[in-house]
Amino acid sequence: MSGISVHTGRGAAMALCTLLALTACGGDGGGGESAAAAPQQRDAAPTAVDRGRDIFRFETFGNQGFWTTAMRLPQGIEDSGMTPLQALEMGLNINTAALEPQQAEALRNAAARIEAGADPADTVLAEPTLFNAWLNQGAVIGLVPFRADGERKPLGSSDGFTGGGLNLAADDRLGVSCALCHASTGGDGLAPGVAGAGSAGLPVDGVIARDLDVGALFATANNPLAYLPLLQLRLDQPGAGDDDQGGLLDGLLPSGPEPEPYDGVTVGRGDFAGIPADGTLEEATAAAREYLTGTYQQDGETRRYYPLTSFDGTPDGLGNASITPPFFRTDLAAPGSHAGIFEQVDDFNNLDYTVAMEPTSLLTESGRAFLSVVAGRLGDEIARRYEAVLRDTGVIPEGMAATDVIPFVEVERTDLPVGAPAGPVGRRVAQQKLDDLRAYTDQLPAPAAPDDLDADQVAAGRALFTTSREDGGAGCVACHTADPNQPVSAEVVPIETLYPAYNDELLVLFERSTVSDFSDVQDARGGPAPAYDDSVVALDATLRGGQRGFAQPLLLALDGKARFLHDGSVRGSDARDGLDRLLDPARGEQAPHPFYFPENLDQGDDAQGRAALVEYLRSRTTTPKEEAL
Repeated sequence: MSGISVHTGRGAAMALCTLLALTACGGDGGGGESAAAAPQQRDAAPTAVDRGRDIFRFETFGNQGFWTTAMRLPQGIEDSGMTPLQALEMGLNINTAALEPQQAEALRNAAARIEAGADPADTVLAEPTLFNAWLNQGAVIGLVPFRADGERKPLGSSDGFTGGGLNLAADDRLGVSCALCHASTGGDGLAPGVAGAGSAGLPVDGVIARDLDVGALFATANNPLAYLPLLQLRLDQPGAGDDDQGGLLDGLLPSGPEPEPYDGVTVGRGDFAGIPADGTLEEATAAAREYLTGTYQQDGETRRYYPLTSFDGTPDGLGNASITPPFFRTDLAAPGSHAGIFEQVDDFNNLDYTVAMEPTSLLTESGRAFLSVVAGRLGDEIARRYEAVLRDTGVIPEGMAATDVIPFVEVERTDLPVGAPAGPVGRRVAQQKLDDLRAYTDQLPAPAAPDDLDADQVAAGRALFTTSREDGGAGCVACHTADPNQPVSAEVVPIETLYPAYNDELLVLFERSTVSDFSDVQDARGGPAPAYDDSVVALDATLRGGQRGFAQPLLLALDGKARFLHDGSVRGSDARDGLDRLLDPARGEQAPHPFYFPENLDQGDDAQGRAALVEYLRSRTTTPKEEAL
């Protein structure tokens, strides 16, 4: 019998999801004050917000060990000869306030030449050594450089900077912070679209890094298989001769007849067959890169298995990357994930730091138990394959136990019960830093409304939004908050309500409901959008006593995006077009989120009313907290 305790209450096996991936939120612009580009000199002691800013931008909790030793991301960047131009094309953003003066001047000169008509490839942006220098200066937002002694390197603009590039031979390391996906710039150095999706300028915190290609960044790493639990696998049913888990998991896993085999099953977008368990290491690595960067055809469009502006933080072996949301005004968000799994933002942030950004915690005793509790034999398969990959790629040296080498994450507690909300894999980072991070993101303002709004249409759209269906409106306030300054409801909307075709064809992979209040691990295979439920196949709100479904979004900063719903399945050429398609009854009664204006086409269309509703949605923003008090 293991000495590890297992949390079996309503919060059992609280799980992972993708950085507060709220169903329809997103945007660019706004967020944290761009003038706060670097830690400021102050006479008074730093406040929680000051500390939280630094945590948001630079804190890794030691994950530089994972990204450098296991994923080998900086090695891949160096080996590929990545240039600033390629980084910008990947959607990475550059904090110009962090650059040393000479580098800042080189960027300004390149921007001026591009504005005058030069091809960006004919400027210094095409020089690999320049990007290496920017990494070393901490100027690539969300990628944090460290010295061999574990100290974070000073920004290039600071007095302590000594020059040069990132030196892997001297055991320099590179970690990842929240800002990678949840910050951008004001574009005052290079606007998005000038030299790629990324931008350069003073940092803007809390907004999404629009069109960031997380998949391509991970694929650049020399060992992308180190991220295996969060990639799309081909799942193979374990044989009957496998060891009995017993002890720790007694009473939590189904007993009796074996479940139906799921040999060769994979869950994800398009026609990707999943990363196989057999074959060579080279073949598995190639499959991982195909998943991260490959494309498929749907509805006459080319789409990505791992879409732009998406992240998958769920260690379930499924291909369910979701649209990355903003990270501002987190005091208004409820619950703390798009699938409603967490009630507290702190708990979600902790799970992100201890698993999504450093998944080797899954190979601790508590991590393995967590996988078994939430996914049974499927979870056991993920753990076995993950350890084998880390051994085959030299992350775990021959003859050493896994826990002699991993995890890399630095935590304050390791005594939490498996599945506890405070630390589902038994681990929790420093609570003071979680408190400070929340203090910072709670007060980050939403972006301002766009300048091109039609005031009359906004007023008409607001009336439709707040008026019930019975009275001729769109009835949106039946679910969504009328006042964007108010917290959203903590209610999780049932999956069947949001996707009426959900129950048409279900594949059950693990019958958790036979022994607990958890829903079964099951995948919808029918209807017009079978991938819509992929992010709640294994991890959903029933793990805390709720129901399978999705949380309600903030409906802020919608003008900065063109893809809607958590999976980005409704898309347009811009925000107006995307929102119009989302609300158009022509999508059909069985489509995801079938709440339209007009409600249906029985009495004809009302494109004018829908346009007004779209204009109102584009206008929604918040009053700064100090003004609202």
